[in-house]
Amino acid sequence: MYDLEGVLGPKVTEFVERHVRSLLAWDILVFFYRNPDAVLDIDGLASRLGRKRDELEPEVAALQDARILSVAGGLIRYKPVSEMRETVAEFVRACQDRNRRLALIALVLYRTSPHAEM
Repeated sequence: MYDLEGVLGPKVTEFVERHVRSLLAWDILVFFYRNPDAVLDIDGLASRLGRKRDELEPEVAALQDARILSVAGGLIRYKPVSEMRETVAEFVRACQDRNRRLALIALVLYRTSPHAEM
């Protein structure tokens, strides 16, 4: 088995295992990290990501529960708690490195596979 934690590091691996439920969650995280001042409703986010509203709702809710996104009055914004801010930054930096990105993809796809045992 490929040593994903060795490539990604324990902090990023744990973050992905806990908070990146899908490739869509990945897209949402990267979008808000790169656009930290963005304040969008679910339809605006769906438009920006080229996704459907109903696909986004559970992912946004999970990231809100993780205290990475804030949702108030129907508006979504990037507002991670302080201890999460650096971890999200490490995750996005890992996305920029080819080997680490491939390890991230493998980890997320494994987690979302119907055959994955958790």
